[in-house]
Amino acid sequence: MAISMEMIKELRQRTGAGVLECKEALAESGDDMDGAAEYLRKKGATKAAKKADRNTKEGAVSAALEGNLAAMVEVKCETDFVSRNETFQALVSELAAHVMSSPEAADDESFLAQPLASDKSRTVRDLLSSKVLEIGENIVVGRRAKMALSGPGTITRYIHGVGNIGVLLELGADSDKTAGAQEFSALGKDLAMQIAAMNPIAVSPDQIPQAVVEKEREIFAAQAREAGKPENIIPKIVEGNIKKYFSEVCLPMQAFVKENKKTVETVVKETAAKLGGKVEIRRFIRFQLGE
Repeated sequence: MAISMEMIKELRQRTGAGVLECKEALAESGDDMDGAAEYLRKKGATKAAKKADRNTKEGAVSAALEGNLAAMVEVKCETDFVSRNETFQALVSELAAHVMSSPEAADDESFLAQPLASDKSRTVRDLLSSKVLEIGENIVVGRRAKMALSGPGTITRYIHGVGNIGVLLELGADSDKTAGAQEFSALGKDLAMQIAAMNPIAVSPDQIPQAVVEKEREIFAAQAREAGKPENIIPKIVEGNIKKYFSEVCLPMQAFVKENKKTVETVVKETAAKLGGKVEIRRFIRFQLGE
C-alpha cells in the first residue's frame, strides 16, 4: 500500500516531525499510525541523546498569560539562526503555556516527564525529542517560573525582541476599579519595560540577601582604601555607596527610564494619586537568556 500524503500530513501534525522522517516511519511501521508515532519518538529520543552534549548558547524566552495566571520559560538551542526560526519560537510558546497550566515540577527530570498540557498522550520529553529531530539541534529547557495574582491588580508580561529578555510583573491595587483603569495598565507596561532595560534585582533593599550587601560593602571599603581615603571616613563612604547601589538595583529607587528626573516610586505614587487609590509593585521575575 502506497503511503499517502494525507497519512504523512496526519503524522506530521501529531508528532511535528519532517516529511521524510514521517514517510520513513510509516514505511517502517507498515502504515500503522501509532507504530509510526512510536518509531519517531524513539528516533527523536536517540537523536536528542546524541546531541545532548552540544553547547546551547542561543535560544529564547517566552511568557504565557491567561487571566490571573502567568508563566515564563527559557529554552536553549545551539544557533541564533534556529532561535529565530518559527518552529523553535512556536515550541518556546507552547512550553510557556504548558508551564502555566501544569503543576510545578520538583526538578528538570520531573518536568520532562509531565504530560503535555496540549496533548496528554505525549510528554514534554516527547515534544523536545520530536523538535530535535525536526530542527536538527540540541534543545534544552532552562529556567521556568509561574506567577499567580495575589489580590486586586494585574500581571504584565513583556518579551524583548525575539526573546532575549522576558519579564513578568505583578502590580497590585486597592480595588478592581483601580486595577481596571487604563493608567494602571499603562504603568504596568512601562514598569515591565523598565525591568527589562535596567535589570533590578529586588523591590526593596530588605529583599537583597545580606551576604550580597556585605560583599558590596567589602568591595566599596577596599576601593576607598585603594584610593587612599582616611580610615575614619571609610564607613561613611561605604554607606554612601551602598545607598547608590540600592538605587541601582531596587526597582522603586531606580530612575524612571521614560523620565529620568523621577524615580519609579514617584511615578507609582503619581499614578495612584490620579486614580484615587493605592498602587504597589508586588514582585517581578526577569529572565535574560543565558544568565
